[in-house]
Amino acid sequence: MRPPALLDRIDRAVSDLSGIDARVVEPGRSNLAVAAPGAREPDDVAALPGGLVVHNGAVRPAGQAAYGADPDLARVALTAIRFEPEVRTVASLCPLPALAETLDAHLREIVRVDPRRTPPGVSTMDWAIAHASEEGVPDAVLVEGRALLLFAATIE
Repeated sequence: MRPPALLDRIDRAVSDLSGIDARVVEPGRSNLAVAAPGAREPDDVAALPGGLVVHNGAVRPAGQAAYGADPDLARVALTAIRFEPEVRTVASLCPLPALAETLDAHLREIVRVDPRRTPPGVSTMDWAIAHASEEGVPDAVLVEGRALLLFAATIE
């Protein structure tokens, strides 16, 4: 259920982030996660331990991809899978409103969610993704002040 090839794909995908503007990365919180086929728990989701960091002005991964490396982002991926099983990839970026506006101009759908509307006793991120995905997982979800999440279908 946890194919090693998925780890290699993530490591290759983040091996050269030199073209990424460092302002979109929130060090230690920005990350990339991909759920293995049939994922059911956070340990079935691969991510970068320590996420993305900025070193000398350049974005780079803090470590090599590993399963269970980012339980919070894994839960986001698992919530998205409940609504669209093929949407197994999620990236978390800095929640910059200007970035969200730029994405809004280029993506099919970006949903903005106010985390203050989260029902008591429910995880903000789980609620935000479920709320935004009622009609299918959008391309991006801006959880105001918390995260900008980009979603993609995973192609094997």
